[in-house]
Amino acid sequence: MRNKWMMTVINIAVVTLLFTILAPVYDLYHYINQLFYLAYFYLGIGMLAWVTRGGFFDGITYGFRRFTNRMSRNGDYMEDWKDKPLPSKTINQSWPRFFLFHGCVLMLGLLILLLFYYLL
Repeated sequence: MRNKWMMTVINIAVVTLLFTILAPVYDLYHYINQLFYLAYFYLGIGMLAWVTRGGFFDGITYGFRRFTNRMSRNGDYMEDWKDKPLPSKTINQSWPRFFLFHGCVLMLGLLILLLFYYLL
């Protein structure tokens, strides 16, 4: 997505839509809850993509592929397990930044609304 601020507006619209559909009472407390769900969904996906992109799971994946290749009796001899891309190579560099940016922006909005809710 080229325009990240337009996506932020779409995220706020999604939160508002979820709020109008799911909230039992229309108040700031329930709006903050809906914003929390979406913000931490983005942060969770972003952190997982960031850890995967950093190569944390590459050794585990390589070990399982090697073990499966060695222990398999009916293995495909045409398949070269060493040439398969590792998880860090399959995730594009922009995906973790995308999810982390939107998660942080929504979390900042969440914190502002929480300050407004508790101080006023």
